[in-house]
Amino acid sequence: MDLAQAQNLADDPSLPSSPLVVISPHLDDAVLSCAGLLAARPGSTVVTVFTARAPMQHPLTDWDRRCGFDSADAAMTCRLAEDREALAIVGAAGRALGFLDCQYTATADQDAPPITERLFHVLAGLAPASVVMPLGVFHCDHERVSDAALMIRDALPGVAWFGYEDVPHCDRPGVVQARLAQLHARGVTATPVRLAVDAASKARAIAAYASQLKGLESTALELAVHETYWRLTGGTTNTN
Repeated sequence: MDLAQAQNLADDPSLPSSPLVVISPHLDDAVLSCAGLLAARPGSTVVTVFTARAPMQHPLTDWDRRCGFDSADAAMTCRLAEDREALAIVGAAGRALGFLDCQYTATADQDAPPITERLFHVLAGLAPASVVMPLGVFHCDHERVSDAALMIRDALPGVAWFGYEDVPHCDRPGVVQARLAQLHARGVTATPVRLAVDAASKARAIAAYASQLKGLESTALELAVHETYWRLTGGTTNTN
């Protein structure tokens, strides 16, 4: 994407207002799910929650083994580098919250309150006009990040909120519909919205996560197909 294309896309009325922040559970989720949007809105920020290194003595997890690693430390070293490369391709800045991925923790929800608090303070400091958050389907890490973001909406009035369908988990039958039903039960209205995206850079950015593609047994081109958004309103004092 050249500079003229970026400027034209930045003026597209179907883009969320800038500054834009995308919340990412892991070091790939924002790009897997939102690379086209990030490339269309260069200068955006990706806030990634689970970026901490596991203790050196932590046993090798099944996921890290499937991705070709021999230790958790090697996995995180590689994943952090892959993420820097991918974000550079879409022109986004990264912010790391430093929590442990659930595969490295004793219980999946052990950090839930601190995640909400730290995420709030980072978002408040960034002062975004728009926030794009995971809908939070299937994976426990995605669910708790989504729940934290929903709690924060009350405290950040005037911000436009959107949910993205979590790639590749959203391809599992019924998971998106089940999550939308949960949101509705909380009084949150999720309305499908078509946002402008730059598809040209998307597969190249996804390809930067070579280790994760190995674990997913998928290709960048296959994963680049899906990018779906929902406007989130209601259920909070934020009614934008």
